[in-house]
Amino acid sequence: MTIWMPDLAKRQGPKYLAIADAIADAISQGMLPDGAKLPPQRNLAYDLGVTLGTVTRAYAEARRRGLVGGEVGRGTFVQGLDATPPDGFIALPQESDGEINFAHATALTAQPGRQLSETLKEVAGLPEIQQLVGYQFDTGLPHHREAGAHWLRRAGLGATPENIAITNGAQHGILVALMALAQPGDTVLAEALSYPGFIQVAQQLGLKLEPVEMDAEGIIPEALIEAQHRTSARLLYCMPTIHNPTAAMMSPTRMAALAEATRALDLTILEDDVWSGHIEDQAPPLSTLIPERAYYITSLSKTMAGGLRVGYVMAPNNHIERIRSMVRLSGWLTAPLMAEIASRWINDGTGEALARWQTEAMATRFAIANEFLADLKPKHHPAGHYVWLDLPEPWRASDFKAEAESRGVMLLTGESFAVGRAPAPHAVRLGISKPDTDEQVRRGLEILADILRAGPGGALQAI
Repeated sequence: MTIWMPDLAKRQGPKYLAIADAIADAISQGMLPDGAKLPPQRNLAYDLGVTLGTVTRAYAEARRRGLVGGEVGRGTFVQGLDATPPDGFIALPQESDGEINFAHATALTAQPGRQLSETLKEVAGLPEIQQLVGYQFDTGLPHHREAGAHWLRRAGLGATPENIAITNGAQHGILVALMALAQPGDTVLAEALSYPGFIQVAQQLGLKLEPVEMDAEGIIPEALIEAQHRTSARLLYCMPTIHNPTAAMMSPTRMAALAEATRALDLTILEDDVWSGHIEDQAPPLSTLIPERAYYITSLSKTMAGGLRVGYVMAPNNHIERIRSMVRLSGWLTAPLMAEIASRWINDGTGEALARWQTEAMATRFAIANEFLADLKPKHHPAGHYVWLDLPEPWRASDFKAEAESRGVMLLTGESFAVGRAPAPHAVRLGISKPDTDEQVRRGLEILADILRAGPGGALQAI
């Protein structure tokens, strides 16, 4: 570890920015060479007389600037001014032994793994298996697109093989939709809290993001009207069904009001609906109310299996070819073998069975969360994979995250989901689907409950 101490005496502004600026200056002056290890966050906080959360924010800011990188449990290392800026959503830290990862909301894997073994045996015996090793020029074989359309029709959408494109999951769907519909410099409206994958794709494409105020149901139509009038934006990205990260569900009444507002504003909509395959008797998606201006994005990664990188984008009539062109440009096609597995699971009922299994398995984990966090009224949806937790005063989200990580529990704060300059709530998202076992979930939540009981600084006082 490099012995380095920033001098903040002459630096103005928030302490965390002053520390991040000091790191940048030290790197440029050669005081912190490439590969140098920065002081542990607790040590630096003590030496500078600031909170642990301040140093955590400072290191996060330095990481955002591409100055440093690292892994939980190993420390933070200088990457140098010429290093490629890391992407906090894509460049994920490696998990250490004994660490409990609540940072990601992924599908459970046990049952899908067993089913995959059986399906691969079936596929291996196909007489026409050669079609799965060739290029596809329409983003998928006809029967793959028909299966995708069938999956979307379950939600009430008017999907056909002619108006959908197959993608490598919803993340790829977001990418190709933004590539098709926006140019660098365009403004895109989104919920004030939104999916980090969307936020970072938009930033990489040079798009400006403008937050729209939310309430317990999601986007407030009046706030959308105000934001559009102020920015003249033409595109809205939203998650009306199981919003990520708050788990909010938009009522049919709110959805109708939002549809009316988008028509009046002449907005094009990107509806991200990755959880829909879980929900029985759900209200129809927003896209069913405004099909002439909606691009519907979904995937099988949450409902069936995370590694099944198959998603679908449904576009308004006569607009799908632009999406398919972007699919070809960004990756040519989804692997036909994956699309074949997805099609079989959709057609033979395996997909619906896996979706039910995911929901049933998550019910146990949500019960554990309620056991440890009931007093804080954690928010979740039975078909989701995460819990949204508003932290009690006087907790700051950054301090809570730092304390949790020091005890081996990874999580995301509201800051990871904040759009533009929207203020982030002092809240955390707990992806309780990621750990392999229910016991790991229990252990992680017990640690977080202990931290909450001790209060800010409680663990430090006990040392």
